[in-house]
Amino acid sequence: MTANWFEAKIKYIKVHEDGKERKVTESYLLDALTYTEAESRILHEMESVIKGDYYLHILKKSNITEIVNSTDETDDRWYKARVAIIDADEISGKEKSSFTNYLIAAANIDKALSNLQKSLSTFVVPYEIVNLTDTNFMDVYPYVAEENPKEENPEEGKSE
Repeated sequence: MTANWFEAKIKYIKVHEDGKERKVTESYLLDALTYTEAESRILHEMESVIKGDYYLHILKKSNITEIVNSTDETDDRWYKARVAIIDADEISGKEKSSFTNYLIAAANIDKALSNLQKSLSTFVVPYEIVNLTDTNFMDVYPYVAEENPKEENPEEGKSE
């Protein structure tokens, strides 16, 4: 099953380090099956992050299709890359490209390029990194399936 990534923008009043309150808008990316689920999940996630009032300003489908995570704790920013996967048309012999958008966790743009290249190293087809830019995503919430509730034993409760 492919991921359905949604971009959510949350507005709230944030107390900055200087003690002043300012209205901010923060962007988050989350995987969900529907808009309704995306809205519910992002609001639930924000309960533990934001103290006080907040609201969902924008929720839209994202064009990101792949996520490149990192185990390095210093990789705390998110970068977006557009990758062209190059394929040759067997009939005409012409090259054609299909594009995929990646979101990469990294500490800086050089590390993002390195992390992306490492992720793409298993490709057997030629590719080209067309674009790599910084994003303003604060965090990414992948889909996590809920554990199945404890199944009842059908033999329990039966008398012999």
